[in-house]
Formats: sequence, structure tokens, C-alpha cells
Amino acid sequence: MGIIDRVVLSIYTFSLAIISGLMILVAIAPEWLQVHVWLQDALLTGRGRVIIGLVGGAFFAVSLRLIVFAFARQGGGQPVVYESSMGEVHISLGAVESLVKKTARSVKGVRDMKAVITHAQDGLHAHLTGTVSPEVSIPEVSEEIQSTVRQYVKRVVGVEMAEVRIEIENIATDGPRRRLD
Repeated sequence: MGIIDRVVLSIYTFSLAIISGLMILVAIAPEWLQVHVWLQDALLTGRGRVIIGLVGGAFFAVSLRLIVFAFARQGGGQPVVYESSMGEVHISLGAVESLVKKTARSVKGVRDMKAVITHAQDGLHAHLTGTVSPEVSIPEVSEEIQSTVRQYVKRVVGVEMAEVRIEIENIATDGPRRRLD
């Protein structure tokens, strides 16, 4: 979801919250807000009809956009293409993302890791966000994650990583994690 969609969704949700609150207020005490009088007055003037029509049209358009967005097929983006002697191999970005998360989580001292993979002209870009143990050196663990991810993706997928960016968002405060390896 892009930034414009998020802003529109926020405004839409805020507007619906206000309308819902007003509807509750009218249901509780109809004498406080006489909506039917205001609506009747607005519909009798040309300007009022235009404003009501524009607001209704905007809500309808945003509703359609949200419905389309909700049911649109969320593709994995442009796939990674690897040329083999037998032909092309297409690997989805979702598959690469799963591989990168698994690889990053296997590094000692990493508690949790999320990955976002994008495909640009210069190659694959990975943005990893995660949590590490308090007893590890963040620069060392970050370098190890970058190195391990680059090597593993090159070996398994056959494509070089253009960038592996690490963001440590938290240091785990609970006890050391048990490894099941």
C-alpha cells in the first residue's frame, strides 16, 4: 500500500468515525441534532446538492478503491530470472524473502528477523529488520548476517545481492534462545 493510499485510508476512516459518532448521537438524542432538517435544507439548494453529491461520490470512489485493493492479487513483484542451460528459471521474490529470513535467523545471536526483498535494475535488495540478543556485538552480527545472506542467496538462487541492509529495531531482554539445530 503506497503512501497516498495510506493517507486516503486514514482520512476515510477518520471521516467514517465522525459520521458513526454523529449517528450514535442522533440515535441517543434526536433532538440535539436534527439531521433530517439540515439534509432537507441542503437538498433544496443547488449548492447543497452539489456538495452532498461530491462528498457521496468521493466516499463511493474511495470505497471502490479499497474493495479493489482488498481483493487484488498481491503478486510477488517482478520475479528473479536465472538463466540455466535448459532455459529460464523464475523465482518469486516471496521465495527469496523466505530464504533470506531463514538464513538471517540462523546466525548466532539473532532472535527474530523480517525481510523485504525488492528487485531493481542493479539486482536484488534486501532490507532486514530484527531483534538480536544482548550478549552479541551488533556490528559483528550485522556483518555476519550480510555475508551469510549474500553467500547463501548466490549459492541457492544464483543471483548476486546488490544490497543487504540491516536494521536492528530491538535488543531482546529475555533469556537466551534455545537453538533447535
